[in-house]
Amino acid sequence: MMTNISADRLAELLINPRETLEFEVKNWLDLQHSNEDKAVFAKALLAISNHGGGFIALGLQETADGIMEAEGRPVALNGYSQDLVNGIVRNYCDPPFHCAVHFVPNPEDVLFPIVVIPGGHRTPIRARRAGPNERTVTNNAIYVRKPGPRSEILQSAQEWDDLLGRCFQNRRDEMFDQIRSLIAGAVTPINQPVEPARLDEWISGSWARWQSLVEGLPENVGPRLMHGRYCFAYEITGDLRQIEPGHIDEVLRQSEVRYTGRPPFAYFTHAGIAPYPYDGAVECWIDAQRIDVEELSPVYSDFWRIHPEGLAFQLTGFLEDGEDVVRLGRHRIEPGTVFDISIPILKVGEVLLHASNLANALFEGPTTIQFIAKFEGLEGRSLKDINRLYYPGDDIARQNSIVLKTHVDANAIKPNLPEIVHPLLSPLYALFNFFELPMTFVVEKLRQMTRRN
Repeated sequence: MMTNISADRLAELLINPRETLEFEVKNWLDLQHSNEDKAVFAKALLAISNHGGGFIALGLQETADGIMEAEGRPVALNGYSQDLVNGIVRNYCDPPFHCAVHFVPNPEDVLFPIVVIPGGHRTPIRARRAGPNERTVTNNAIYVRKPGPRSEILQSAQEWDDLLGRCFQNRRDEMFDQIRSLIAGAVTPINQPVEPARLDEWISGSWARWQSLVEGLPENVGPRLMHGRYCFAYEITGDLRQIEPGHIDEVLRQSEVRYTGRPPFAYFTHAGIAPYPYDGAVECWIDAQRIDVEELSPVYSDFWRIHPEGLAFQLTGFLEDGEDVVRLGRHRIEPGTVFDISIPILKVGEVLLHASNLANALFEGPTTIQFIAKFEGLEGRSLKDINRLYYPGDDIARQNSIVLKTHVDANAIKPNLPEIVHPLLSPLYALFNFFELPMTFVVEKLRQMTRRN
């Protein structure tokens, strides 16, 4: 199970933080000397790992005004080392697993330790020992996350069923990965014609809406996405559920897919970038209305719209064109010159998973998804790995844009994601001097992505 995760994703946890089933805050626990504090920390580890993975942020506490820094910040943060945390895992968790520890700045540039806890376990994680005086943690108990949120011992039949269901699903996914490593099969898209007018009109209207928003911005600023951009749109077809308009925001939050740094259709709740209703849809223009708009990277200027009848549209810039790419890679990359080999796979995979989640939330029974991806600003870019600059730069695109389409069963997306993504994206990669996208590369990238949380 991968525990590496992007710096952007971790930083977002400290922007207007709130506890969820996947995210818990703890004060400045003394993990070096206090056995009681170690037990408190272990209980959260056990519950979040059984929930499917998540995060623990240390040095924070809940107050009447929200989550704030706790009192008693230590002079140094070496008491929260990765070795120390994994020592607690080995002492309390059976079977043990590996956690990653990151020291992440909040918006005021103050560092806090964040522990990344993996999920995807094939068996329930039990407590292998009790806490001091048998308080806090009970020997052999299995802890899970419950609404509140809180970490408690698993008790009801439904809780057992949910936990075992996750474990069986993880075993099933592992088996699929092994099969894919032996054969490179493909899922044939549904050969069912659909009426394109509705989706085409949605895309056209969404483009027009975005253009009206950026019209008033200064020239050559990041949110104009002038070097290049991704556009994803999809339409879900099926029997709509009856959902009250006031509950649409909850449906969209629950459909969110968080595997990479800035997920598609990110539903932030803090002021300035929270989604809002507009013309019958829910709309979000992330960060583009800040005062320092001239300093904004195209990477953080997403625009998206979702209609409650099953239509979605997202527009975002290339990570390769952002200033943050200097941190990610070892070399300076000029905007408009590089096309990363991994990012399209991750982005398309996440959007397809989002479509699957939204289909299950908005519709009853079988659903199909018509998906369109458009890549613009390709001409003159060379195919590389921005983390390693692995490819020498001979594979250069001469075509500026490409539109890719597929039509799939929504329930086929999660178990067959590589088999859907690979044939969809192969024509895109072929623009780079006939580069042949390896199926094994797609399988590995999506496997790493889906196991990061």
